[in-house]
Amino acid sequence: MKKIFAIVMTAALALTMLSGCGSKQSVETTVPTTAPTEAAASPLEILETVWGLYAEEDQFPSTGGEISETLTQGPGAFSQLTEENSYTLLIPADQLGNVAEAASLMHMMNSNTFTCGAYRLAEGVTAESFGQTMKEAILNNQWICGFPDKLLIESVGNSFLVVAFGSEEIMDTFRAHLEEAYPMSQVLAEEPII
Repeated sequence: MKKIFAIVMTAALALTMLSGCGSKQSVETTVPTTAPTEAAASPLEILETVWGLYAEEDQFPSTGGEISETLTQGPGAFSQLTEENSYTLLIPADQLGNVAEAASLMHMMNSNTFTCGAYRLAEGVTAESFGQTMKEAILNNQWICGFPDKLLIESVGNSFLVVAFGSEEIMDTFRAHLEEAYPMSQVLAEEPII
């Protein structure tokens, strides 16, 4: 049995070595001449990338996505935004049509501790205009069970917007990881919530 195994291993090694002895052909590589126009493929990808940068000790009990199918840890996507599931993200009902795709990441125990929505904006909607609408909606919200400390709105790429509010410590960590993952992101608003 040992002899058969040795013969098989020797044959496999010989084939491996012979396959590497073929003629060396140059391989052409193409380098893109333009930078990608989008930072990510989806809002969920943005939040998953940011959440993946958290050290274990910095992670908090979290959930995300559809209310009926919420995940028990980490971000989740929405199949479609409705008034019911946009309520927690504080998107005004008349603005739902400005969002083509959405994902969320929230603190499981208290949404005022941390809530984040990531959005792919509908065609023709600018990050600045939608960000301003979200800023007004969040700053004018009637809070229950305590106030979040801070609001952050950042554009990511050409058509993505990240809107988050929560406790200062969690917000600072989130912003650091968002900007580490997407250095091209631009702060549109960062304000205390009073």
